[in-house]
Amino acid sequence: MPRFLNWKVIRNTLSYLCLIGWVFPHTIISAENSDNKKLPSPLDLTTALSFASEHPRTRLTPEQTIATPPQQSLFLGCHNLTFNNTSISDSQRNTAATLLVEPSIQQQLLILRAYFDVLLSDSSLIGINEDMAGTFISWDRAKIRQELKQYSELIVARLEAEYQEVRQQYFSSQATQRLTRSILAQTINRPDELSSDLIPPILITSPKTLPEFSDLYAEALKNNSWLKTLREKYNKDQMTLFEMDLRQQILELVLRLSVLKVAADRAESELYSRDLDLEMSRSLYEMEVRATLGKSMTLQSKARMKEERVKYCITIAWAQLNALTGKPILTQPEEAKEETQ
Repeated sequence: MPRFLNWKVIRNTLSYLCLIGWVFPHTIISAENSDNKKLPSPLDLTTALSFASEHPRTRLTPEQTIATPPQQSLFLGCHNLTFNNTSISDSQRNTAATLLVEPSIQQQLLILRAYFDVLLSDSSLIGINEDMAGTFISWDRAKIRQELKQYSELIVARLEAEYQEVRQQYFSSQATQRLTRSILAQTINRPDELSSDLIPPILITSPKTLPEFSDLYAEALKNNSWLKTLREKYNKDQMTLFEMDLRQQILELVLRLSVLKVAADRAESELYSRDLDLEMSRSLYEMEVRATLGKSMTLQSKARMKEERVKYCITIAWAQLNALTGKPILTQPEEAKEETQ
């Protein structure tokens, strides 16, 4: 009697292929590097940020920086995530860097964004991996039932088409996973080294009550040392424009954080729903009543990725506010510190 393929076998096999580097070519780290300073494996965010001051972008003038824009993120898109009812996608607003802070801090913000993009690319591949295994199992079982005259050729053809579609998504996601690592490598000025493993960092959390825009703007004018440097280089009219841009950036970040708080509630609710659905699917799967466990796992993985994206965008928004107000970018808001004590 034909035996159906076991879900755990499929998943474990794919995981094994990932581990040995057959699936992910980025696990091979180049030995070529100009200064022979190797990246640690796994790579943590603090180490990644430490490379910011060495990047050639930090030695450009503002005009040169504008002429050579950084790579866009492939997954985050925090501005679009927040203001999703706008008709125009503004790539500049999706870029974490700002010319209103010193160049090394600008680069730290770009590294932070690239680091999170890699983590999201990994999460994306997990969901597609599970989806591909699930569609393969459905197609494989359908072929067996076709041999038993239980399924038509049309049903089998449709299931194969579904599997091939997800398979294409898988290889696309695999390529994107390597691409995000290449962008991170460029951002930390180690283009020949693609980090295989990244350590998820401790994220910034928003306080229950966001600070007032006017307080943040006043703090930026007082503590942002880069503004003093700009005043020495530019005339009064140019500085007026810089300060107008500063006001706008702070306002947008405060508004972004207020919307992301709602987005976080939605993501948490969706993930909780998917967790419950997965538990039910597992029970029914064990009783051989239902064979859609893989679909439930896929939806759970996608929900978790949405939650991660929101949390990463919250951390980036705070990092930008910290930079504009003269603080280290990963400084936790004071009220949030008190809540966790």
